Parts: sequence; structure tokens; C-alpha cells
Amino acid sequence: MDIIRINRETCTQCGICAEECPGFLISFAANEFPQPLPRTEKDCIRCGHCVAVCPAGSLSHRDMPVEQCLPIEKDLIISALQCEQLLKGRRSVRAFQKKAVPREAIAHLIEIARYAPTGHNDQEVQWLAIDSREALERIEAIGTDWIRWNMKNQTPLSSLFDLQEMLAMQEKSPRVFLRGAPALIVTHAVKNNPMGLIDSSAALSYLDLAANSCGLGTCWAGLVYFMANTFPPATAAVALPEGHAATGCMMLGYNKFQYPRIPTRKQPPIIWR
Repeated sequence: MDIIRINRETCTQCGICAEECPGFLISFAANEFPQPLPRTEKDCIRCGHCVAVCPAGSLSHRDMPVEQCLPIEKDLIISALQCEQLLKGRRSVRAFQKKAVPREAIAHLIEIARYAPTGHNDQEVQWLAIDSREALERIEAIGTDWIRWNMKNQTPLSSLFDLQEMLAMQEKSPRVFLRGAPALIVTHAVKNNPMGLIDSSAALSYLDLAANSCGLGTCWAGLVYFMANTFPPATAAVALPEGHAATGCMMLGYNKFQYPRIPTRKQPPIIWR
């Protein structure tokens, strides 16, 4: 079976699929039907653009039949102003309700986030969801030791943070690292994967915005990310698969407060050429 099949009864011979293919793997000439090139089987990255772009739904890919590809519902397309408010109104939440996040809700967010773009469409972002209060408190407690370790060894982070003040806050109320969030999302990939960090950042950004629209709040857990990759006790607590490294960490929970305004931001420096 060919990797790409064309329904000749419905194909309008528009050639859009050939023009859209990022690898130039579809041959097309006027008044003819498109067809895959001999190298398509080997070079196709399974991005699905050819299936998605066909106006008539006449092209089907062996690995993603057109029947399984959901149509875009025009009634759900948001306006430019709605999109702008979603992006500008998104906040880093650091005050969470004690209410647990259902695993079904977390799984739904990851389901959305897996549609984020990845380099060469490799889709190699992997996920760890920690919602055990005991496990989260363990990570928070390890954070106290990590602060002391950085202070003792004068690591580069010592110049980025006031570790003495951070330690004082952590000893008074251990919530510097996770802010009491009821869940922690960790993305991970095989160590030395050149696209791991970038792909995970895109996926977590998708999850971040999706959470906002689902009534949940998030905050990038940068300290946990650093700790998980540099401090053996934290690495053991996160317990990723052998040969994997954390590529991003994000707190997740229900907002304790709402944000009725959008704060200002610096004007972006732009170089035009």
C-alpha cells in the first residue's frame, strides 16, 4: 500500500498538497493527479500537512487516515482579540487552592500539548505527572538541601539568587520551589537530544495556555528543573527513566486568586532588516 493515497473521484487536481509538502515529496502536474515520489516512504516525516490541507479531503496518509483527522470547526475559531487577551492575560500562578487536580484533567492537557510542534516532527517529548502530596513535599524538602549545597559550593546559581534569603524563607515555610501546587508536570527526553529542551518548551507552553482556558493555573518551576538535573537527591526523587534528563518543569493547580487586569511589559527591542 502506498504511503499516500488519492481518491480520484473527489480529488480536484488543485495541487495544494504537493505545494504544501515540506519535503517536496509529492509530484504534481496540471490536469494530473498528485502522487508520491519514490523517496517519499523514506523521507516523509509524518507531519500530516498533506492530509490537513486538502480542501476536498481526498488525500489519505497510511499512518494517519483522513477519517481519523478531525476537521477544523469554524465555530470554534477564536478572534484575534480573544487570542490576544488569552496570551496577554496568562499569569504565572504562585498561589494555589489545596484542591487536587483530577488526573483526567491533567491527561487532557497533555493530550492537547502533544500537538505542539517538534523538530523534524519527532514527537519525542515524554511526560511525568506528580500529584502525590507526599512526593511533592519530598521534592520541596530536598530543595532546602539544594540551597545549602549551592551556598557551600558557590555554584553559578549563587550569583543569580539571594540564597541566604531563599533559605530563610524555605526554613520558615517550605514552599519556595512548588508554592503548594497540587501537581508538578515534568517533561523529559533522552540525554543529549539536541531538540529535547526546545520541543519540551513548546509543549509546556501549549499546556500552559490550555490550562488557563480550562480554569487551571501554572507556573514554570525553573528551580525544580535546575535541581532535578544537577542535584542527585532531586534526580533520584524525580526518578526519570534511565538515560533521560528533565527538559522542563511546571506547577499546576487551581488558582487561589483571579487576575482582572493585564500588567504592562517592557517595549520589545526590534531590529528590522
